[in-house]
Amino acid sequence: MKFACDKNSLSEGVNTAIRGVSSRTTLPILQGIKLTALKDFVKLSGTDLDIGIECEIPATIEQEGEVVVPAKIFSELVRKLPEGEVSIKTNSENIVDITCESINFTISGSDAVEFPEIPEVSRENSFRLTQNPLKDMIRKTIFCIAQEQTRPILTGVLFEVFQNEIKAVALDGFRMAVYSYTSEEKFFEEESEKYSIVIPGKTLEEIYRILKDEDSEIDIYHTSNQVLFQIENTKVISRLLEGNYINYNAVLPKDHKTQVRVKKEDLMESIERASLIAESKNNLVKFEIGDKFITVSSNSEKGKMVEKIEVVVKGMFLEIAFNSRYLLESLRAIDEEEIELHFINSINPLIIRPIGSKDYLYMILPVKLN
Repeated sequence: MKFACDKNSLSEGVNTAIRGVSSRTTLPILQGIKLTALKDFVKLSGTDLDIGIECEIPATIEQEGEVVVPAKIFSELVRKLPEGEVSIKTNSENIVDITCESINFTISGSDAVEFPEIPEVSRENSFRLTQNPLKDMIRKTIFCIAQEQTRPILTGVLFEVFQNEIKAVALDGFRMAVYSYTSEEKFFEEESEKYSIVIPGKTLEEIYRILKDEDSEIDIYHTSNQVLFQIENTKVISRLLEGNYINYNAVLPKDHKTQVRVKKEDLMESIERASLIAESKNNLVKFEIGDKFITVSSNSEKGKMVEKIEVVVKGMFLEIAFNSRYLLESLRAIDEEEIELHFINSINPLIIRPIGSKDYLYMILPVKLN
C-alpha cells in the first residue's frame, strides 16, 4: 500500500474513526484503525463490535492495500505533524512508513485480515434528516437514558418515525424527555402509521460529536437490528436495541392542578445554589408553591438554604421535592427563556414545558418528603 494525502484531511479522518475504537478489549486488533487505500480515497475504520465508524478522505493512491495501525500512537503522531502532504506506505511485514517534509516515522502495523468486517446495512428502510435537528434530538433527550444495564432497552433513545414527524424519547424510571420534530417533507411514503427503532445512547453520543452545526442532510438506514448514519464522507454503523420500549404515553399525566410560570434562569440558578447544601445521596431540593412565589430550599448537615422566586401561579398550593440533578439537567437542555411547571400533587410527576415551543417536555418524579 502506498498513498499521499493532506495532513488536515488525514487528521480529521483519524479523529472520526477513532471514536469507534475500543478502549477496553481483550482483542488487540480492536485497538487499531484500519487504513484501506482504494482508487482515489483512503477509508479509515474503527470498531468495538457494537459500533463501527468509517471515514473516507481524498488521497493520491500509488498502490492499493490495507493495514491496521495502533490507534492511539497513530492519532498522536498525525496530530503532531506539520501542515502539508503526508506519504504513507507499507511493506509485506505490515511495517508502516510515514513521511511529512523532513519527518519520518516507522511503526508496526497488523494484518488487516484480522480486523472484523463492519457489516453492511440494507438501504431499503431509510429517512433523511438535517444535522441541526438531529443534534437537538440527541442533546435534549440523551441525559435521560438509563445508566444501569438491568433494562437494556432503556439505555437507548426511542425514535418514532411518522410520515411528517419524528419523536425522540428517553427515560430511566425517574425522569423522561420527549422531543418532537416536524417536517413539511415526508420521512417515508408507505401506508404504515409509523415505525420505531431504539438507538443505543453510546452510539448517539458518538454521532453527536461527529455532527456539525449546519443543515447538510444525513441519511439514516435501518433494519430490524442495525442502523447506518451516512454523514457526508462518514458512516456510523451500530446495532439497535431489541425489545419492547415502555408505552411512554401511558405514564404521562393528562392533566394538572397547579401551573407555575417562571423564568428558566431564575429557577435554575436557585436550584444550583440549593444543591450546594443538599444531601449528596439524593440531592434533595424542596419547592413550596404559594400565591406568587416558589420557595426553593435545601437542608442537610452542611447547612440550610431558602430562597423565594417570584412566579405566576394558577391552582393549588403545595410542597414537593426533587433530585436537583434531574431538575438541572432538564433545565439546561431548554433553550427558551420561560417555562411552565405542571403539578398534580406532591406524589405525582412534574411536567416541564418551555413557553413558546411545543416541541418537547420533561417529566420528573418527585422524592417523598418525610
